[in-house]
Amino acid sequence: MIFGAGLNQYNLIQAAKNLGISSIVLDPNPVAPGKNIADYFYHVAGADYEMTKQIALKHHVNGLATTQMEKPLRLMAQLAQELNLLFHSKEVVERSLDKWLMKQAFAHNGVPCAKGYLLKNQNEVDKSICDKVGYPLIMKPKDATSSQGVFKVDCYEQVIKNREKTSYYSQNGEIILEEYLPGNEYSVESITYHGNTTIIQHTEKFITPFPYTVEMGHLQPAHLNIHQKNQIDRVVKAAINAIGIDNSASHAEIKLTPDGPKMVEIGARGGGDFISSNLTLASTGVNMDEAIINVALDEKPQVYQRLNQFSFIKYFELPVGKKIIKIEDYSTLFSYKNLVFANIAIKPGEKVEQITESKKRPGFVIVKGKNRSQVLNLAKDYSQNIISRIKMDE
Repeated sequence: MIFGAGLNQYNLIQAAKNLGISSIVLDPNPVAPGKNIADYFYHVAGADYEMTKQIALKHHVNGLATTQMEKPLRLMAQLAQELNLLFHSKEVVERSLDKWLMKQAFAHNGVPCAKGYLLKNQNEVDKSICDKVGYPLIMKPKDATSSQGVFKVDCYEQVIKNREKTSYYSQNGEIILEEYLPGNEYSVESITYHGNTTIIQHTEKFITPFPYTVEMGHLQPAHLNIHQKNQIDRVVKAAINAIGIDNSASHAEIKLTPDGPKMVEIGARGGGDFISSNLTLASTGVNMDEAIINVALDEKPQVYQRLNQFSFIKYFELPVGKKIIKIEDYSTLFSYKNLVFANIAIKPGEKVEQITESKKRPGFVIVKGKNRSQVLNLAKDYSQNIISRIKMDE
């Protein structure tokens, strides 16, 4: 059973087909893209546990899988427990979704990470606590995703100013104030099977200027030497063990600081923004979507590297405030040798907003190539090409 049929789960559904495995696919969107390649598709609300369970029993489901999203993880853990299927326990899911529980697990197990403080909804913001954490600091919701409500602030007044915005994205209003970690940020894609973790790829991040922290690009492989990779890998594996992630993909976010690698967060699923799917497959030849299905069925995944190439996803920008009049056909781009995938997310009639969170990015291109400079240049050229197909008002 596959949870999600959006663009980010499309390759997971295709992977099941490649492996000759029947896919029972659920999505709250009745016209989700993956519907067309699913063996069985059900339009189900994300929180409808009883209907999900009945569908699982009807099809005698023997494995659960999702990728690049976190919303179904709690439901999946409950279903796995009831049906005796291989998946994260409820406790592991909570540690992977609740950033404060995650930080506590890191601290308890000696995993280097940013020091922080939990600000509960009813509490006043204690200036002495902020001063103790130190400026600049990062404000983030305790349990949100996609860069929602995350700010870098330089003083107490900015904490007060942004508190309500950050709290809005937290389920119970709680936010985390944590030290800002200097250094470049990377993500690490892994597969863990019966306690053995294989690091698949290291990804370099491109992020918007502060105060927002929206990811606008991901490049594989990251520009790291062997020593840096080994340092990062040790910390990532320690984080995986601290959370208790097993028989799963994971997506770690880490900063390489002057004091060494320090964890930011880790997800108990494949990395979003097509990192664990299109990007990793293009750069390493490892099909992480197939590996996710393998481990869900308690089968040893194929995770050895077949390629040593470069891949890059670039999210392009449009002039803020412009109204989209028309989007011309851009299917000819897909004939380009080095284009992996492209998509325009914004629709005619919509206005271009400032990119303050991931869902406001208007579109992207994914490219592959032999070296770093080639993929950066190709992404720039292809982005300009696709932008030329988007007609806006004057």
